[in-house]
Amino acid sequence: MATINSVSPLAYSAANPGQIAEVERRPEKFVLFAMGKLNFALSIALVVKILPHTPSYGSGLSDTGVLNLEDRAVTVIDLHRRLFRTSQSPNQRSRQYFILVKNRRGEEFCLLVNDAPTLMDIPHKQIRKLPDSYRQTDSLHCASHVLVVERKSEKFTIFLLDPDLLL
Repeated sequence: MATINSVSPLAYSAANPGQIAEVERRPEKFVLFAMGKLNFALSIALVVKILPHTPSYGSGLSDTGVLNLEDRAVTVIDLHRRLFRTSQSPNQRSRQYFILVKNRRGEEFCLLVNDAPTLMDIPHKQIRKLPDSYRQTDSLHCASHVLVVERKSEKFTIFLLDPDLLL
């Protein structure tokens, strides 16, 4: 995974499979957003920008569409529809946004979210690899890790999305 720093935060120690190697001590930055009852994150290194919602186009038969962005067309993924088999309703209290993401092949695409995403630093010890058996059997196959965050004495599990598995 590309990172702001020269060392990937998701490098693993051969002696401790599934554990983050102790080569990097600075927290990693993530863009967080909620969808349904789940929380998701993307590495800030893979987020190009956050855009206000504008109309996107498509047949309506799949969870993808297209957005005309500046001088190019970009694929839009309705992640809620992909994961929960139903489109998300716009939130009456806030605006919808697109998170413009770039995968490791350099292709840009947008994720539709109902609320403004937030930025958070997560220490490496709070990043845990999802078991392959879970990823192969659950609709969250596009998540590679979980982030465990404690806020106000409550623990939250945040699924780290892998942009290469979304397209």
